[in-house]
Amino acid sequence: MNQKNGRDLERIKTMIKFKKMAAIFLAVSFTISGCGSNAEKEKDGKQEEATVEDTTKENAGSEEKQNGGEETIVVYSPQGDELRGTWIKDKAKAELGLDIQFLCAGGGELSDRLVAEKNNPQADVVMGLAQTAMYKLKTEDILDVYEPAWVKGLPEVYRDKDGYFNSFWQTPIVIAYNPEFLSSDKAPKGWEDLNKPEYNGLYGIGATSAQTTRTYLVGMLWQYYDAETGDISQEGWDFLSQVYENAGTLPSSDADIWKSFKDGELPILLWWYGGVVSNCEKNQIPVEYVKPESGTPVVAEAIGLVKGGKSQDGGKKFIDWFGSAEVMAAYAKEFGQAPASPEAIALCPEEVKENATMFTAQNIDWEVAAQNLDKWLEKIELEIMP
Repeated sequence: MNQKNGRDLERIKTMIKFKKMAAIFLAVSFTISGCGSNAEKEKDGKQEEATVEDTTKENAGSEEKQNGGEETIVVYSPQGDELRGTWIKDKAKAELGLDIQFLCAGGGELSDRLVAEKNNPQADVVMGLAQTAMYKLKTEDILDVYEPAWVKGLPEVYRDKDGYFNSFWQTPIVIAYNPEFLSSDKAPKGWEDLNKPEYNGLYGIGATSAQTTRTYLVGMLWQYYDAETGDISQEGWDFLSQVYENAGTLPSSDADIWKSFKDGELPILLWWYGGVVSNCEKNQIPVEYVKPESGTPVVAEAIGLVKGGKSQDGGKKFIDWFGSAEVMAAYAKEFGQAPASPEAIALCPEEVKENATMFTAQNIDWEVAAQNLDKWLEKIELEIMP
């Protein structure tokens, strides 16, 4: 690389870093009550928005609410959308007397925001982030050690060995396809097929800020991870380049994504399993799943206590309650999500029990992946993405 190209690359890297930080600090208008698309938010001019200062005021007032019989805690979570978030809020208020204020965004965005707020935490609890994000938060000293009672029966694979976070459910990141437009014999057999010409333009790749996207990118790259060098082989980067070149354009709104899946514009979808199930039922879309021999990336969303949060007691109370077998089983019955706890799975409907074993988990060391994720994403954004 000549000197000029080297300077250009450094300038690009600097610009990307500044853009990421700007996005974090401009995100003070994230919607507290839900996680709808930008288009939906623009249509509803009356929808409440909360700035960092608003959130701080709400936290500061939590003691007053507690004295009045109701305590408010702020929870950062991708699962704080209108459907799931409302269910959690209503149930927590009825059973705990807790007023849950969700700050809902993509897992990558929330992770970056928590790091940016390290010296002035606005959240009490972080919930629903994948292992890679939680390991990053642990490394950045964002979390406090807290082990609720329900971790006793939790398999080790779902527990942080130092007690900073624990996983409450398991989520396969799947390749789904619409059988009305793609027969089973024509569908890809695994992630390694996505670079083949017959799938050109039939799927899209999400934003790298989304934790679902980050998870399947890690899954694809992990097959090329060299433990001796601690990096991805060139073959792996070449493969991922071909996957990006083969991809169509993923719509920006969820509504348009599911419309394109239903209409066959993008008959292959890379998505989290529970989201596919609920949205296909809602939109009456037939769906089948690829079950790769190499395995499916299975993330285990976790919950942790934010260090320095303004309502530590309320945060602990919420974590104790939310991860309990009874609440997890009720959530599974409502949304079809498979819990991580064997005790909770035992209380679930048969369909959920079957979902828990539907896919073979890809063998990924998520702690190692977390240590490399920022470096890999930077390479993807600078050198791989079209």
